[in-house]
Amino acid sequence: MTKVARYNKAATLDEALVAKRLDPCAAYLAGGTLLLAGDGRDKPEAVIDVGTALPRALRLKGDSLSIGAGTSFQELAEANGLPPCLREAVLTMANRNTRNRATVGGNICADKSCSSLIPILLALDAGLEVVSPTRQEGEAIALEAWLADRDKAEPSRKDDLVLRVTLRLDPSVRAGYRRWNRVSCDLSVLGAACAYRLEGGKLQGLRLALGGLGPKARRFPAIERLFEGAALPSREEIEAQAAPLLNPIDDLRASAAFKRLRGAQLIADALYDSTSLGAKP
Repeated sequence: MTKVARYNKAATLDEALVAKRLDPCAAYLAGGTLLLAGDGRDKPEAVIDVGTALPRALRLKGDSLSIGAGTSFQELAEANGLPPCLREAVLTMANRNTRNRATVGGNICADKSCSSLIPILLALDAGLEVVSPTRQEGEAIALEAWLADRDKAEPSRKDDLVLRVTLRLDPSVRAGYRRWNRVSCDLSVLGAACAYRLEGGKLQGLRLALGGLGPKARRFPAIERLFEGAALPSREEIEAQAAPLLNPIDDLRASAAFKRLRGAQLIADALYDSTSLGAKP
């Protein structure tokens, strides 16, 4: 079993980038709720602790929200002015002890299908500010593009350190997040998030993302096209049209057949229960 053999605590961002340049195989460590979880799991041989080096503040300027990657889930849950859809996503991590340690950046960089934040951030077209040992000036990139680059093993993304998440809080946008799990403190088995505008009673700019159906949370453009430019159908119609376009995998948490039906229901729930992105929780 692999154990951590080298530990480097970076007091500043510059120290973290230097440490990564000298030890490219080292993993960035923030809260450690996934990277170091469980005695039976392999651990990275080397870690760079960036817990105190990452920005933690929430900054709201006009309709732009910036969330430091070092912000814990509990800090985010308690933040003033957080949109209801984001607060709901954060609180799907029901165990407060875990929320005290888990960070925004860690949840994104782990890129798990059960991620609490990735589905809603994809739906909201969130951006990231990242740095790397070879790119020390902060670079802005869309979250969806950044995740796609990492999946394609783009070398330029392997050493990225996420600094901030950025969002535009457009009050004309409605957004919602719903999930299903077996017990309150369980990992999310299924999660569905959406964002759209209602113009003349019709959906415009619909973005829809789900987690739990496969290895990664992702958008579903084929389902978005079903409802784009149309009036919001009934819940039953949404479920009937969306279910055939879901191709989940069987796993220990649920069968593919169950995930298909429940996922379609969550899509309908998210669309109907959405609230204004500019609304106060």
